[in-house]
Amino acid sequence: MVDDSTRPRWFRPGFAALLLGSPTLYLWKLGSFGYTNPFYAAAVQSSTRSAVAWLFAAVDAPGFITVDKPPADNWLMGLSANLFGFSTWSMLVPQALLGVASVAVLTCTVRRWASPGTALAAGALFALTPVAVIMFRFDDPDPMLAFLLLAAGYALVRGIDQAPRRSGTWWIIAAGALIGLGFLAKMGAALLVVPAFVAVHLLVADVPPRRRIGQLTAAASALLVSAGWFALVALWPAASRPWIGGSTDNSLLQLALGYNGLSRILGRGPGGGGGHGAAAHTGAVSGADGFAGGQHIGGGHGAASAGLGRMFSAQFAGQIAWLLPAALIALTVLLWATRTRPRQDRLRASALLWGAWLLISGAVFSFMAGTIHPYYTIVMAPPIAALVAIGALEAWRHRGRAEIRSVLAVTLLVTGAWNAVLLRRSPTFVPWLTWVVLAASLLVALVVITSRVPMSLTGTGPRRVATAVTMTCALLAVTGGPAAYAVDTVAVAHSNSQASAGPQTGPRLGGRAPAGSGPQNAGVHTTSTPTGVPATPATPAGDPATDAPGAGAPAWDRRNAPPPRWRAPAPHDEAQVRPKSGPSPARKR
Repeated sequence: MVDDSTRPRWFRPGFAALLLGSPTLYLWKLGSFGYTNPFYAAAVQSSTRSAVAWLFAAVDAPGFITVDKPPADNWLMGLSANLFGFSTWSMLVPQALLGVASVAVLTCTVRRWASPGTALAAGALFALTPVAVIMFRFDDPDPMLAFLLLAAGYALVRGIDQAPRRSGTWWIIAAGALIGLGFLAKMGAALLVVPAFVAVHLLVADVPPRRRIGQLTAAASALLVSAGWFALVALWPAASRPWIGGSTDNSLLQLALGYNGLSRILGRGPGGGGGHGAAAHTGAVSGADGFAGGQHIGGGHGAASAGLGRMFSAQFAGQIAWLLPAALIALTVLLWATRTRPRQDRLRASALLWGAWLLISGAVFSFMAGTIHPYYTIVMAPPIAALVAIGALEAWRHRGRAEIRSVLAVTLLVTGAWNAVLLRRSPTFVPWLTWVVLAASLLVALVVITSRVPMSLTGTGPRRVATAVTMTCALLAVTGGPAAYAVDTVAVAHSNSQASAGPQTGPRLGGRAPAGSGPQNAGVHTTSTPTGVPATPATPAGDPATDAPGAGAPAWDRRNAPPPRWRAPAPHDEAQVRPKSGPSPARKR
């Protein structure tokens, strides 16, 4: 644990600048993004008209069917919409604030076991990650998931530091509870960090093994209790609550294990993917993955097929992989350099925590055979930022050693070359930046290798100037590409179910909004009847707040059959769609 009494005077101003810069990045021109994903936006709008719709994240006010995820993210956006009225800003500002909070929590977490400069660097790298920039401006559940996992990581670090005391146990319990809330945001995705957290606590906590196991048992219990909304759904009469979207039997367990669980991993059944667009889904609701005219990535198909290369493909690399090679090099070097240190060594603990988080989540996303989208990789952004920052600052600390300078030079060359490759995938996007990044990485690598005098910022004269120029070029080589993508994401409106940062590379998966896009032109989400269940007549598409679902169609029993085919309305002005008299005619598929 780092002693706060040694914190330099510049840390607080730097932290304040980071917390002021990140909201600028996430809030700038936020209104131009429209309603982003209209599937989740419809649920937020419904939350302003029905408490039951808010509680269950129903896509319609009468409570006809829920979205295909638990409601934690909708609770926050729905509360904001109820307080300030439903609009783009009231829906998306909470997501942007989750981004600012995530940057702050990551900075504080890294600060516990590393230097102040390392912590600020980690926060800045995370804030600039393209997938983070786009997702903290979207209404998907991923921002809530990222924040809760980072908060759980902070609680874990505090718990390990205070493990011998009672407060340490409470921090570990808090970590479990936060992961449980993450499960209510995006189900099994929240469990990706559990193996890393358990391993680090068992290895590093300075208490007897029995107490370590007891603390983890208490944390597991807290996880189950905090995910107690599942018990509420089970106890609530099925006939008086919405159908569980994405399930085939109105069951959250089936949704968690099927559509949002094993089907995503194994590629079988609803949510299994296959790269055929919305028609590939066969759940009770197509959800955010099954959208009109859209595309999802299934394992074994196209450039993003399952395997080690998926994270480096055209669809994924520009979102998350700019610093992935540097993070992997840093992890390898850190583990080797600390191999003989004591069990409680905090530098090795940091490498294990962030490294296991990165490797497990990266492996799952790389090899899952079912439906996957590039924006899922926001979960990988915190460990990449932390590992790169820790590795860079440790290299700077030991820059007098020739072997460290060699590793640093190789890392800079690899990172600069890889960033140039990613920039060249969009040849018309600031083409000069490719050559600037390459030149900067080559220049810094040469200086690092050939310099016989250690660099320093504390001296005076030419040595200090040369060090400052070298560090500026290093920053340009490392962050030039992702920063350009981040700025492009903020400057250009993006509105679609498939969030994608930066310019287009490869097949379009959504991303930028077409000219004239807005709520009235948003994608329409359709539901489908599960295999083996007879289809029922379409429901008229009127105002979600006033039209009874199923008007003009046979009565539907929520308990025994899935809902009829139905189109989740995109959010819009109520006056534009309310029928003047009688129900509106059913839309054709």
